[in-house]
Formats: sequence, structure tokens, C-alpha cells
Amino acid sequence: MAITESDLKQENKYLADTVSIIDNELDSAGKDLFQKESELQEFKKYVWEGSAEFDSGELANLIGDSDLQTNILNEKASHVRKLTKVRNHPYFGSFVFDDDKYYIGITSVKKELNYYVYDWRAPISSLFYDYGIGKCSYDAPDGKVEGNMSEKRQYQIEDAKLKHVFETNMNIDDDMLQEVLAQNSSDKMQNIVNTIQKEQNQVIRSNTESNMIVQGIAGSGKTSVALHRIAYLLYKIPYLSSGNVLVFSPNQVFTEYISNVLPDLGEDNTMQTTYHEFLSTFISEYWHVESYSSFVERYYKGEKQDNNLIKFKLSDKMKEVIEEFVKYYSYGAKFTSSLEHNKIVISQDELNELLHDRYSDKPLFERIDLISEHINNRYYKGLSKDLKTIKNKLLKISNIKEDYKFIYKALFLSKLFKKYYINDFDVKDNSKRLSDHVIPYEDATPFIYLKCLLEGYPYQVAMRQVVIDECQDYTYLQYFIIHKIFKNADFTILGDVNQTVNPFYKYDSLTILKDIFEDATYVELNKTYRSSPEIIEYANSILNLNHVSAIRRTQHLPVIKRDIKDLKHIGKDIKYLKDKYKSVAIITKSIDEAKVIYDSFKDRYNKISIIDASTKKYYTELVVVPAYLAKGLEFDACIIINNYDTDKYLYYVSVTRSQHELIVYE
Repeated sequence: MAITESDLKQENKYLADTVSIIDNELDSAGKDLFQKESELQEFKKYVWEGSAEFDSGELANLIGDSDLQTNILNEKASHVRKLTKVRNHPYFGSFVFDDDKYYIGITSVKKELNYYVYDWRAPISSLFYDYGIGKCSYDAPDGKVEGNMSEKRQYQIEDAKLKHVFETNMNIDDDMLQEVLAQNSSDKMQNIVNTIQKEQNQVIRSNTESNMIVQGIAGSGKTSVALHRIAYLLYKIPYLSSGNVLVFSPNQVFTEYISNVLPDLGEDNTMQTTYHEFLSTFISEYWHVESYSSFVERYYKGEKQDNNLIKFKLSDKMKEVIEEFVKYYSYGAKFTSSLEHNKIVISQDELNELLHDRYSDKPLFERIDLISEHINNRYYKGLSKDLKTIKNKLLKISNIKEDYKFIYKALFLSKLFKKYYINDFDVKDNSKRLSDHVIPYEDATPFIYLKCLLEGYPYQVAMRQVVIDECQDYTYLQYFIIHKIFKNADFTILGDVNQTVNPFYKYDSLTILKDIFEDATYVELNKTYRSSPEIIEYANSILNLNHVSAIRRTQHLPVIKRDIKDLKHIGKDIKYLKDKYKSVAIITKSIDEAKVIYDSFKDRYNKISIIDASTKKYYTELVVVPAYLAKGLEFDACIIINNYDTDKYLYYVSVTRSQHELIVYE
């Protein structure tokens, strides 16, 4: 709804005043930063040149002062960067609450004690996302504040000029959201701070000191919500920095795709990893851990492998097998003779008493370390030169071998494993795969779990927040291990059980993860903002769903269905879609099918990309991608080569990548 000429004049004046305040602060802050940096450099020079004259206490105080000044300087520089970023569009919304008007933007803008713009993460800003005109309330630091909202507006501001003002009530169908949804997709994920919906806002601002599990349908904004929640936590939690936050992404393509969101929100990017990269940090026995993408690719390429054995290795039962195996392995460990070192003899009985009584509550190889330290402290004055020698001698006189490859291979030769896994399997082939330089993905998690049970978990105490996206791709045991390693962290876990591409493992519900994350809040996001109603209706038919609610208003283009025999005409469909849209994807079942399509058109189009397990960057104009690597991405239009047979979840993932138009070769 349009506003009056008088209101428009007032809005233009307010914008001009706000920009002027930002310009003045940038000018002042720039001069201050230059002076402070010069002073800091002089101070560091003084400390360096006079270090020989200071005692240790004085030097420590001077270094502490230097670090403090550096931190203050960095904070000021960060504030300047944020103001510079928002200068040309300082806010996107406003509302009148109990007769006072509040403007909200990516970062706060103030003059002395007067706020011209409130940070979107401030408590009062939640009113903009959660309410329309009428009674409303928000949670302030001192308690709940109730009142009345009498006006709500959204703005489009470009180059510090007001382009549009929207009077709005609720965000769900508002003009601003529809305009955003109508735009063609970008090569990078964009922040959604000006169109966050109520149910998304509740996840973003949820309790900062607890775990959260989010089940969200395709296109519900799970990843955007996760990234905005990180920005909110960085704002809300004292002393939390981007370096204390870790994000697990499904692959490098996805990591690159989301890389702009946090910087757009004025925050530094967090630590990011994939699961296989994470495990590679702790599995030194192999050169590499196979990636999840490569693992899934193996299956869909039809490589020769024992799928029944792979499924068992990934199953929840494997956790029980490893625990029992380690229990018996540790129980059978013993010293077979006495220890002699530097003319002192420690009896076999004393050593075994230490192993099975005194340190019995510790992992086996941690016991060896503790026994080594005990002997060294008691008999050799704790001299470090003896410690390593004692440990090596202890291992030589025991029946255990600190060789995790050897122990893990022995698991599959044991009677215990055959008790749990009754199928026949090629023992030699399994052992050969485990002897390679790259450990298969399905073995990496059991391997690291066995290693943790034998030597203890490699705790990562610096991480305070961990975000796991596409959580349906992780097994129960993987969550168990990650939770143990990041014992000081709170978790935000997001996914969709209907978007699984793992042919060997599937959750019926993510609520089972509450067994691990006991205090977790479970939330569902059941509205999609990505695809047209026609595409959503088609996606529903694949999995017999009916809970998806599309809100995108489009030109109502039907899903075009073609016979797979007419695939020779795909070139016409590509041209048709490329003439209309900025990004087009051709989605296949396997990488081999993708390569055939890519090779057919690579000479016709300059900017055409194929995404495989090793891809990090690609052209968005025309992409050929197997379905299992398309998860999390979105395109203006898609062409799907439907060779999916019974892989209905993989097909569902493919269909839900498209925003505006979909062509299916069935």
C-alpha cells in the first residue's frame, strides 16, 4: 500500500539525516583509526627497543596493554567496515511501537545516545518479524515488554536514495517478499535479513544456551536461518567470535555458495569444514578420508562393491559391535613379562595390576601413557628423557599393538563381528580396501570411534557453537562422536529427512537425535519460499506429501513433462530456459550421465560447468550436476533427466532445486 506525499517527504528526510550521521562517523572514525594505529605502532616500537631494560613483570604488563589496544583498534575497524557496508542502504524496515518509531537495519546507527537505526538482532527488532498491526510484545533483558504496533513499513534503498516504501501488515505475503522471490537466483546465497519470516525468526532467536534440531522442508530457508542464527549468536553471546563457531557443510561447492552471507551481515566467516575433512584431522593413519560426495558417487556409478557390508558399517548396530570389540580387546590386554629399565625391574604382576585395576576406567592406550608416567615419576624422578623409552618398552612386553589399522582390520576377522554380521563377505577384499592410502567413507567413522575408545576423544574445547547443515546425511554414530569431541559447544542441527541422498542410511524422524542432544529444542519449518506452487505440487506427488505450503506468486507455469525418448531435443529446452533465466541446471542421476550431457554442449556454450565430487566453483549460467551434489543449491529453472527408478528421495531433491520453471524427461 502506498504512503502519502507528506509521509514520503518525512521518510526522505530521515534517510538523508541517517546517511549524514554515517558519513560524519566514518570521517571521524577514519581519522581516529589512523591516529590510534600510529600510536600503537610507536608503542610496539618502544616495547621492542626497550625490552632488555624491563623485568619480566613489566614486559608482561606492556605486552598486555599492547594486546588490549590492538583489540580496541580491531573493534573500531570492524565498526567502520560495517558502517561502510550499510552506508548506501542503512535500513530496510520500520515500525511504530507505542507511538515511538523504530528503524531496523543490518547494523545500528546512532548519534550520541539516540539510535537512528537498530540492529536487526536487537530485542526490540523482533517485533518487525513476529507481528503485524495490533498488540505485540518482545523479550527485553529486564523482562517481557507489551504494547501496540500501529504502523509497519519496508523500504528499498539504493545508493542512499529511497526507491520504494511499502506499508505492510505481516511478512508472509508482503510486497517486499514477493519482489525478492520474483528475482532470478544469484551465484551466491544472499542474506534474507529484510524478509525473515516469523517461524524463521523464532529459530534464529531461540535460546542461545541450548541445542536446536530443525526439520525443514525443501526451500524453507534452513541454511539461511542457520547463518542468520550464527550472526545473532555472535551479537548476543559475550566474547563469542567467529573463530569459536564451526559450520559443517556437505561439500566444497556448498561452502563456496554460502560464503557471502555472514560478511553481508557484517560478520566474519566462521570456521568451516566438511565431515571427511574434519575426520582427516584425527586419522593420521591414512593420507585422506574419502569424501561423502565420492562415497555416494560410487553407488550411483554402479561400482563393484559389497553394498550389504557398507550398509552394516554405516548402521547403528556398528556402534555396538565396536564397543564390544574394544571391551574384549582391552580385557585381553596384558603384560607378558617384567619391565627392566636402568637396572630397575618392575614386576609383571605390578604392571598388570596398574593396567586392569588402578587405571581400568581409562581407554586402553591412555592406560599405557598413565602407567609410563607413573613408573617414570616413581622410579626415575619424572625425567622426560625416560618417558618415551618406558612407553616403548611397555608396548614391547605386552600382547597389544598400537597400530589402529591392524586393530580395525582384526575387528572384521573376529568371531564377534561374525556374530553380528551373518552375511558372507570377501575378507581379503575388505582388508585390501583398508590397506589403501585413502580410507573409505563408510569405514572412517567406525575407525575413528574405535580409536577414540582406545585412546580417548580429541576434545576441541575452543568451539562454543557448532552448526551442522544437511543433517540427514550424518549417521547416529557420527553425531555421537561429534558431540563428544565438541563437549563445550551448543549445536544447531538442520536438515530434511525427505532429502536424503545416502542410499544406505535414512532417518524416519530427526527427533531421535534428542537421545544425544538431550536438552535440544525440536522445531519444524513447513513453508517453502523457493519453488512455484506447480513445482511444489509435483514434488509432493513424488513422496505423497501434503504439508508443503508454497507462498511464491508466479506466472503459474506448469511442469513440462517429456518422454525420455525425446532427449535428443534437450538442446531446444536449454536454449528456451537460458533465454528467460539467469541460472539453469540440468540434473542427472549419476556423474556419468552428467558427463555425457556436458560433453554434448561444452562447445556450444562458453559458460557451462559440470559439478563433480572435486568441484569448488562453477558457472551458474548453465550447470550440469548429479542430483546428490545439487542438494542445498537452487536455480531459476531446471531440466531433470529422470532415470531414478526407485530412488524417489533423490528425485525429490532434484525437483526441489528449481524456483520458477521445471522440465522433466521421464
